[in-house]
Amino acid sequence: MKRIFVKIGEMKYGETPDILITMGLGSCVGVALYDTRKKRGALLHFLLPEKTRDDDNPFKYGNTGIRETLKFLEKRGSIKSDLEAKIVGGSVMFAQLLKNPDSAIGKRNIEIAKKILEQEGITITGEDVGGDYGRSMEFNLESGEVRVTSYKAGERVI
Repeated sequence: MKRIFVKIGEMKYGETPDILITMGLGSCVGVALYDTRKKRGALLHFLLPEKTRDDDNPFKYGNTGIRETLKFLEKRGSIKSDLEAKIVGGSVMFAQLLKNPDSAIGKRNIEIAKKILEQEGITITGEDVGGDYGRSMEFNLESGEVRVTSYKAGERVI
């Protein structure tokens, strides 16, 4: 079993029995895409909802990162109908400092993740999003489970 770490603006791929891990999800969102038939998947840790400028890294953004991750999985033989998603993060950190918390990056990141996954026909089977605290996630490719840990809410499996 390999433990594969995913940093901000990255996507990593693994196969059973690997575990994909990302830490420090505040306003960022982690998207775990799992191939239920082949027991493999990818974990994306994106920073911003949409790509608005010229940038060579599509994985920093929800709109391009999710689609690139899906293309990556399809090139390796995954079929969209076998894929499911779990999303984590999207906190509104330091809401008291924002003029309009409803436009916070975390909320926009959650919205874009749900929108793109719906457009692509991928079902979200679990989520731990929102709030005002950070999280870490471990994506087990043997079971498809995601273990979410945070200082505020403890541990939960989705």
